[in-house]
Amino acid sequence: MYGEMTRRQFIKYSAVGAFGSVLSNLAGCSLFSLRNKSGRRPHIVMYISDDHGIDFVGCYGNRDVLTPNIDAIAREGMRFSRMFAASPTCAPSRSVLWTGLYPARNGCMGNHTSCRDDVTALPTYLSRLGYRVVLANKLHSKPREVFCFEYIDARLPRNPNHPRRYRTEGLDTRAIAKLLAEHAEGRPDTPLCLIVADSSPHVTWEPNKIYDPAQLQLPPYIVDTELTRRAMANYYQDITTMDKRVGQVRSLLREHGFEQDTLFIYTSDQGSEWPHSKWTLYDSGLRVPFIAVWPQRIKPHSVCEAMTSFVDVTPTFVDIAAGRQPEGLDGRSFLGVLLGKAGAFRRYIYATHTGDGKMNVFPQRGVRDDRYKYILNLRPENTWTTHFTKVSGIPESHKEVWDSWVDKAKTDPAAARVVDINQHHPREELYDTLSDPYELNNIAGTAEAGPILLKMRRKLARWLSDQGEKVPEDFS
Repeated sequence: MYGEMTRRQFIKYSAVGAFGSVLSNLAGCSLFSLRNKSGRRPHIVMYISDDHGIDFVGCYGNRDVLTPNIDAIAREGMRFSRMFAASPTCAPSRSVLWTGLYPARNGCMGNHTSCRDDVTALPTYLSRLGYRVVLANKLHSKPREVFCFEYIDARLPRNPNHPRRYRTEGLDTRAIAKLLAEHAEGRPDTPLCLIVADSSPHVTWEPNKIYDPAQLQLPPYIVDTELTRRAMANYYQDITTMDKRVGQVRSLLREHGFEQDTLFIYTSDQGSEWPHSKWTLYDSGLRVPFIAVWPQRIKPHSVCEAMTSFVDVTPTFVDIAAGRQPEGLDGRSFLGVLLGKAGAFRRYIYATHTGDGKMNVFPQRGVRDDRYKYILNLRPENTWTTHFTKVSGIPESHKEVWDSWVDKAKTDPAAARVVDINQHHPREELYDTLSDPYELNNIAGTAEAGPILLKMRRKLARWLSDQGEKVPEDFS
């Protein structure tokens, strides 16, 4: 699109740049229509949870988990079926989300690492356009000078009956209520971008109260043991408690007059903290729920099949805010898709996983088209380990659950296969996601897949080179 622009078009769109990005105008998405009757630009509210895999949401097909408030967003708006995080761990994923740059270019490659201090991020882009940009609760992106959100502490107090490990208790929606009331009263003409960052359903999960573990349907990458089911029930409980807070935030938006002029998005930073999910480049680690409602803008009950990436979110928010697209980003605006003006977006999705300190040294690079997923394992000699396989003492989850898988694998061939698939990865993996959506059957070594393997290998090599990463010498 950009390469096809004529000089006359460039001059034209530069002249009206204050009203939107070049890309959106060329796609027929006039940002004149995004302003309300008073001329104010729309509010943007994103509720981002932590480790909520797409396999564990009611509106995405899970019949067991109770997510009525998230499901309501899908009924009222658009459900994205192929939105992907660019990394399957918290800090790299969120850093991509707020910068529009992949990890190699923003500097945040491994979990708990920092971006470069010369990177520009979402709060700077939007504040320049007159927005108030607020983040409530979990940030997990550094340095603070780059991610210069107005921060509000929205943490629930510790529950002495259930001490959390690795996370805070959860989102205190009273802080959101206070913010919205103050903004509506004191700054009614200022557009608001509010990021509501919950710490659920990251471990430690809430003890189960409402689910029958024996009745839960488990995905095929999960080994069925009694401990697994008890842990999964805890995970579901944490999701359902978080879902109530999603409903509370939406009620607060209505109460304080924000509903009609607000784009509301629900998403999560990456997949669930189960094996074959978080810390991996499989779809269960990267493909995230992404649901958007925007009265009078987004068609209710709509489903978006276009492939989109977290790297595209910041450019899209800038577009919505009527700003020019920043130069040099890896992402681009999908506003046309959001408004139902376009049905396709990306041809390829790219992702990287570098590590999580000393706990998870299993770096991967990957590319996906609408059918095939290619993963390059940079340290295939390593046995895959994570917090899930190593950390003990988390009630009914993690190492104790994993050990029950290993024990069952001694006598159960199906369990043994799942354990082996998780622990051992060849240098190259290739999956047909149409016939094998959970990516359990690696076809990289088959003769039939040879041309596809070569194509995807070359595609990844070009992208790695563009990102400034080292390209393996045997790639051609």
